[in-house]
Amino acid sequence: MGQKLGQHFLKDVRVAKFIVDSAQIKENEIVLEVGPGKGIITHLIAKKAKKVIVVEKDKRLKPFLDKLPKNVEVLYGDILQMNFPKVDKIISNLPFYISSQFIFTMPAIPAILGLQKEFAEKMVATPGSKNYGRLSVSSQIKFKMKLLKSFPSTVFSPQPKVALSIIQIEPNDFSAWKTCEEFIRKIFPYPNKKVDNALKFGGYSPLGIEKKVRELSPEEVIKLAKISCP
Repeated sequence: MGQKLGQHFLKDVRVAKFIVDSAQIKENEIVLEVGPGKGIITHLIAKKAKKVIVVEKDKRLKPFLDKLPKNVEVLYGDILQMNFPKVDKIISNLPFYISSQFIFTMPAIPAILGLQKEFAEKMVATPGSKNYGRLSVSSQIKFKMKLLKSFPSTVFSPQPKVALSIIQIEPNDFSAWKTCEEFIRKIFPYPNKKVDNALKFGGYSPLGIEKKVRELSPEEVIKLAKISCP
């Protein structure tokens, strides 16, 4: 989490337990954890899951990860550069600097993710609100999401400048996302423009829509994308 290579480590066992309990792990499931740090969450997952696969970029954490239970497999490397392991669930207090890339490249797997609070709030923002934008609509088209709980920065050591939010993610039909991805990229740089003007800027034909781009619901974006990108 936080700085490069995730030097801010979760220290509050109550938060780790909340994260793991929220995932409702079944005993036959294989769980992926990205950025295990010193293993505070990993130990709790290992008690519930059949197997845990952890991916850690920082080999300096090996002394901590060598002490993990036998049903934990440790892979050292960058998850963004690896073939994604075949797992049933993802539970991770994600390093913040990879949050966006990870979420939009992860496969259709249920996940409980710890994210920077500001980032999480943008993901779940409602149409027309100040936090609603490209991240919001993209997230909500690709996933069913729920912000479960937020915690202060004091749950980490050393303490970062940002708070933590826990998000529950269930995948939607990814085909809708594939239809919308380029359309969103072209019209959401203009959140305060009327939709017809943004469509023109994006190279699409106007459709007689008066509302602003930031007021479009995910369902409306899907509909417009299907019309504009047949």
